[in-house]
Amino acid sequence: MVGLVVLTALAGPSACTEEPGFPEFRHDAFYQRLRGFAESFTLRDGDWKEDFGDAAFYGPAYYAHAGVTGYNQYYSIRAAAAHQRNLHVLRTENLVTGDSTELIMGALGAIEYMAATGDRAGLEDLDTMIGGLQLILGLFGGYITPDLAPGYAMDNYGPTTVNALLGLVLLQHAFNLGGETRDAYLQAGRELADRIRQRAWTGEHYAFSETREGLFLYPNITLMLLTTRLYQLTEESEYLDQARAIYDAIQPLKVKPDSGWVSPGRYRSPYSADEMGAQTDDYSTLSSQNYAMFALALLYEATGEVAWVRELDGLLDFVEQRLVGEWCLNHLHPEPCAPACFDTDAVCVAEQCEAERCQGGVLHHWIDGRLADHNDAEFFCSGCNLQTLFLLWYRQERLVAPD
Repeated sequence: MVGLVVLTALAGPSACTEEPGFPEFRHDAFYQRLRGFAESFTLRDGDWKEDFGDAAFYGPAYYAHAGVTGYNQYYSIRAAAAHQRNLHVLRTENLVTGDSTELIMGALGAIEYMAATGDRAGLEDLDTMIGGLQLILGLFGGYITPDLAPGYAMDNYGPTTVNALLGLVLLQHAFNLGGETRDAYLQAGRELADRIRQRAWTGEHYAFSETREGLFLYPNITLMLLTTRLYQLTEESEYLDQARAIYDAIQPLKVKPDSGWVSPGRYRSPYSADEMGAQTDDYSTLSSQNYAMFALALLYEATGEVAWVRELDGLLDFVEQRLVGEWCLNHLHPEPCAPACFDTDAVCVAEQCEAERCQGGVLHHWIDGRLADHNDAEFFCSGCNLQTLFLLWYRQERLVAPD
């Protein structure tokens, strides 16, 4: 590992020469603030109700790790409830008939919970689900297409991204849990990565799908995660070379800082710009910035190049300084309860009447020079906030100065 890195075309974040030294964690105030916001997210029987299915991963991941490192029993209880809910999903749903987002995120959440706590009681359920996943992949040519597993993730992020996340389930299991299945899951993840490359690599970047052209952030940053994890598991340089090439490929999506903006940049998120009604290309979502930051985190762990952490910190600057706002229950739960709530000011939250409340959080996106508001098609996602929390924990606890 090095403290002074001169960056070249494929060596890391471009167009800068790093100053020596490892950057201190500078987002502690934001971390504490977001922890407070998350206390009020609606959680019922281990299920967060203001998410897009992604809280099944990031809720137990954050609370399990933070509960262990911070010796916080309340966090550990939250994590355990979410883990039990995930195991129920893994036992009762499959990729074809169930919610693919809940299933994939639930599997990733279960892996993180087991890695954090050492509790392997649900390992058989997890492995059974992965066995079913591999069977389905085998029956359908080793690649999940939109007609096979339709849903929110496939529609919004595309088959390249969904298949990359399936690959991450295999590789995260191999990396975090090891055991007798390690080599088999690694090989299956390697094969899936090869199929994705055959079907989606254009020679310049990974495509959203076979029918949607253009450069998109999600398919490329999830492949950065997949190929970097493959490098960490195999130490085969071709995978790190692929990750670096993907990083170079997404640079046209980077928003350069202007005279009034101190951050080194953020990335445009064109996948849902039309649905949100963007009038310009000034559109960046929280979730895609989160995934980009995790990819940068893995690249630092794989290479020791501090430039990856500096760019991650710059993206955190954007999230903290531009995306924090206020949301209210009625913005996210507009449908009435049946029978109707007695209090006319109450809000129906997952079939229960609750007093209206407004609170802070990180909102869904930045669009056309402004923060998201409740009139936009999407406004707030608790799962994305929990993802940011997990990222902040990871940045503070895992991304440390080289020896």
